[in-house]
Amino acid sequence: MRFLWIYSLLVSSVFLSGCVPVIVGGGMVAGSYTALREKKIGDSLSDSKIDIEIKKKLYAIDPKLYSDVSVVTDHGCVLLTGGVSNPDWSSAAEREAWKVDGVLEVNNHIYNEEVQLSQIVRDDFITSVCRSALICNSDIRSVNYKIKTFGSVVYLLGVARTKEELELVLSTVQKVSGVEKVVSYIKVL
Repeated sequence: MRFLWIYSLLVSSVFLSGCVPVIVGGGMVAGSYTALREKKIGDSLSDSKIDIEIKKKLYAIDPKLYSDVSVVTDHGCVLLTGGVSNPDWSSAAEREAWKVDGVLEVNNHIYNEEVQLSQIVRDDFITSVCRSALICNSDIRSVNYKIKTFGSVVYLLGVARTKEELELVLSTVQKVSGVEKVVSYIKVL
C-alpha cells in the first residue's frame, strides 16, 4: 500500500513538474506545517486530540469500523468518510464523534459500501494532485487546508483568508482530473 502511495505521488509530480521540489521536499515542509497555518499550535493539538479520541471510540465499537472510517478535524469541525459493511456503523460513528470534547460540527459522509483497493489508490492520487495544485498556486495559503477524497469526491476543510481565496481554492480543486464533486467546509476569516 505504501508503494502505491509513493508511486501515485511520483506520478503526480510528473504532471506538476514545476512543483517537484515542493513535493519531494514535503517531509521538510511537514515539520513547519502547523506554524504556517492560520491557527495556533494549541488548536492543532486540540484537533489531533479530537481525531485520536474519535478513533479510539470507533475501535472500541469494532476494529473494522476503526480501519474503515477516516477522521479529519479542523477547528473542531469533524469530517467522517469511508465505506462500512454494517449499516448501523455510520450513525454510530457520528454519535461517538459528538461525544468528544471540542467537537463543534460533525459532517458524516460514511457510506454503506465496501471500499475497493483501486478506489483507495485513485482517491489518494486525487488528494495528492489537489494538494500539489494548491501548493503551486502562490495566491493560496495551502497549509490552511485539509483535503480528503472518497469516491472521487473531494472534501475540503480549513480557513480561507478571503472570499477570493476560497473561490480560487474551489476552482483549483474542481479542475483536477478525476474530481467528480467538491464539498467545502472551508470558513472565511
